[in-house]
Amino acid sequence: MGPNQAPLFPIRLFKISLYYSVFFYLFFLLFNTSFTIMGVDVGDFLKQYLGAFFGVYVTTTIKVFAVSLFLHTCLFSLLYLLFRFWEKEKTSWLLLVGMVFGIECFALFQSMILFPQIYGEFFFFRYPSFAPFLYFLTDHISPIVPSFVLASVVLVFFGTLIRQVYRHKTKESFFAIVHVLLLGLFHMHGLYWLGLVYFGILLWQGNRYQNVHIRTYGLVIILLLVFYLFPNLWSGISSFRFSKEEGKPPIFILSADSLRYDKIGKQIDGISITPNIDLFKADAFQFHDHHTTIPRTFPSWTDTLTGKYAMEHKIRDMFPSPEEKKRIGSASFPTIQQILKKIGYDHFAIGSFAADIFPRANFGFDEVYAPNFNARIMTVQRTAETQILLLPFLVDSWFSGGMYLKEMDGLSTWGNGDRLLKRFRTLVKERKGSPYTITYFSSVIHFPYTPAYPHYKRYTNPNYYGKYKYLKFVDPTDSSLPNEKEISQIRGLFDSAVYAFDEEFGELVSSLKEQGIYDDAIIILTADHGEALYEDIHGQGHGEHLRGESVTHVPFMIKFPKSSKLPVTNEIQKDFFGITTSVDLVPTLMDYFEIPLKSEYPGKSLLTVLGEKDWKENRFVYAETGIWFSDVGDHFFQKQRIPYPNILSLHQVVPEEDYQIMITDPIYRETIAFSKHRSIQNSNYKLIYIPTREGVKFELYDRIKDPLNQINLYPNHPMASKMKEVLYQTVLTWETASLAGEYLIPSSLSDINENL
Repeated sequence: MGPNQAPLFPIRLFKISLYYSVFFYLFFLLFNTSFTIMGVDVGDFLKQYLGAFFGVYVTTTIKVFAVSLFLHTCLFSLLYLLFRFWEKEKTSWLLLVGMVFGIECFALFQSMILFPQIYGEFFFFRYPSFAPFLYFLTDHISPIVPSFVLASVVLVFFGTLIRQVYRHKTKESFFAIVHVLLLGLFHMHGLYWLGLVYFGILLWQGNRYQNVHIRTYGLVIILLLVFYLFPNLWSGISSFRFSKEEGKPPIFILSADSLRYDKIGKQIDGISITPNIDLFKADAFQFHDHHTTIPRTFPSWTDTLTGKYAMEHKIRDMFPSPEEKKRIGSASFPTIQQILKKIGYDHFAIGSFAADIFPRANFGFDEVYAPNFNARIMTVQRTAETQILLLPFLVDSWFSGGMYLKEMDGLSTWGNGDRLLKRFRTLVKERKGSPYTITYFSSVIHFPYTPAYPHYKRYTNPNYYGKYKYLKFVDPTDSSLPNEKEISQIRGLFDSAVYAFDEEFGELVSSLKEQGIYDDAIIILTADHGEALYEDIHGQGHGEHLRGESVTHVPFMIKFPKSSKLPVTNEIQKDFFGITTSVDLVPTLMDYFEIPLKSEYPGKSLLTVLGEKDWKENRFVYAETGIWFSDVGDHFFQKQRIPYPNILSLHQVVPEEDYQIMITDPIYRETIAFSKHRSIQNSNYKLIYIPTREGVKFELYDRIKDPLNQINLYPNHPMASKMKEVLYQTVLTWETASLAGEYLIPSSLSDINENL
């Protein structure tokens, strides 16, 4: 060690950390890299834009490696500090490497038990021979065991540090405290670049920390402790800025992707899988026959928040073009957030991976606490996922980490809702009963159905050992039907995910009660769409077809403030059985706040039927399919549609739009719109319009007697002509479509002359 080297962080130690980081980074990059996402090979797709995207790959590699280097350097630094306090600073590099590797392995074991879904591809697609080890961990080892080992290491370290300071009270001891506190702050907030700069300063400054007075160290330690407490202190102080306003209650739209109506109150072994939602029903109006307008997340939320149909605002799939996105939040299609902004409301969105729609368009939120989705972020995720020893620190499973790469927030396999709840509680604590809205969107029920420990065990078969043990891998090109045991396991995963969301929901409601604002708040529970789970020939997923009740039928409940003028007492009828739709939300809230409608809306205010059981008139609601992701397969809907290319061939990465993935070709966009299946339904019947190359086909089903839609009543049923007329009139009105024979020809975006 040179004369000017820092005794607590010698160059030798940094070299060991660097070599260790390079070795494992390259090792996992070579042996754990895959162009398969959930079993779908996207290698050819990536090659299409590899050249133009090369800079993103380089920066991604540097970013992920920098995180790895910082974390490894922290571990080596802290272990070396421990040995130095034991007066064994000449410890062999092999011992240091072995201890760091051991700590990371225990962190990995704990993470694998908590979130086995994150490691699903590694164990089921890349190295399936290792799967029994994952089974052993999740079946027989509690996460408490590796946590105890890791906690013991931490306790030994801090015990030694406190003992050193107490016994010696030297500058070196106080510098060690500052060093540990700084590394802790960097780790908790994911400040890896600042951490690497700090290590560089240590190497540069050497032992000059000896020139700092002990009293100065004391002040620095106090300052650092304040930084640890700062988020909570700031939240408490900031809350004084906001106050309750009469007639402007906080509004909470609490939702889960893919939550089916029939799962609310479902009994398994005589016990409901949604106990917290069941309790909430006593305080809320429940609309039992509520349907989404389009069973895909982006267009469904756009319909819900604008109150207009996708066929009018043109957001009809998950990959809207720049021209289509600009229509959201325009003068013609304001969201309810933008409307309420004019009367003093602030708006927030909180969500996990499926909430990536909210940062991608102008929905009117002041802050969005949700991941984005674009090719750059996918690249970061795929690169980080190769580094299996790094993953536990990136997904918040050990020692308050998880802030290093915000892109990891969008992992579809990370079903832990704790991070969402933390953001929700912080906002509620700060804003209390002031005018604001929070749209909370959980993705734990969305495929691949990934509830964290212990929920993934709740309703699944403990004796099942196969690729669906922890999650449902999704391949839209695969139409093969799982066997009966696999279907049971997949349904068990789905029910377990529903239970996990119900626990989240219970925590959300408890937070509102703790802050004393539950009674005075508007609380809405709903979902963007449902999910088919191999009922009849319906397959698994959503958006491909409109048969059955599972895909469009979702829960919808509203709890109004006790102080409102509405009939909210327990004595009044709170169960409404008439058919309702997601575009009813905007008219309902505008009616509540007595905001006049500036244009015609297809939905209705539900305030007019509070206390009733059904509509006085025969109401019809509209729905349409989403985009088909694959153009192959033996699914029934593949045989019933106008074909267009696979989604991997259709979409483009648009660098000008932050590398978002879009379908920009106007010909394909018009083809997709033209090819959609459409439906109209009332409380008793559903008519489905199906354009094919051989002509338009119609299917009419009795929703009550035939909920799986197996017996086509068209054209002989008396309702056939009436419902066909209503469907055509609805589309011609709201899409300004035209007719060519029985085909509905959608209006093109280029044909719409509108000042947006």
